[in-house]
Amino acid sequence: MKILIPFIITLLLPGTCYAENFLGVTSDQQLIMWAWAALGSFLVLLVMGLTNRVVVFANHGDLWSTLIIFIAPIVAFVIALTLDSTPEGAEVNLLDETIEIIVWSIGGIVAGFGILTTFVLSIKHNGLILGIIVAVFKVVASVVCALCLLGCLGTIFGKSNSLSAKLMGFVLLGFLMWILRKLINGEAVMARRAEAG
Repeated sequence: MKILIPFIITLLLPGTCYAENFLGVTSDQQLIMWAWAALGSFLVLLVMGLTNRVVVFANHGDLWSTLIIFIAPIVAFVIALTLDSTPEGAEVNLLDETIEIIVWSIGGIVAGFGILTTFVLSIKHNGLILGIIVAVFKVVASVVCALCLLGCLGTIFGKSNSLSAKLMGFVLLGFLMWILRKLINGEAVMARRAEAG
């Protein structure tokens, strides 16, 4: 047990002090492992949702409660950045003023509420064990969705991007929206369960 806790911390928390010394796993390798886990979770969730085996998102509110987990901190960051009064040329610290700490705290509370809501709704629609698994997949997979969304928006609104790159951004954004609409499958899964039931 004494060796298990540092092992878990090393794998889960990028940048931990145990990372290089304990297992030879660098922070970059931890981030790559997290990226593969997020992509794998997204693909598993996509297959389970498209085949209507589990309720991924019961409705649009369920989708937004999952997306808010990453939207809230991004919004808090932008707001804290605009409130920052650091003099020109000085190092920016977004936690040195009370108002910035309040903004970050509100963003953290909203994200925490999103995590709680995601778990509650997943358990409600899929049962305890499967619901917890689906909720974890949803939280991790939403990282992929958030990054794809930011990438598409950056491509579309980037000033230096060509017209073909912007069109590709629109196509990818449309594909992402189609996938998210397909994953709102609460009614389809309930109908499938009623037929089987």
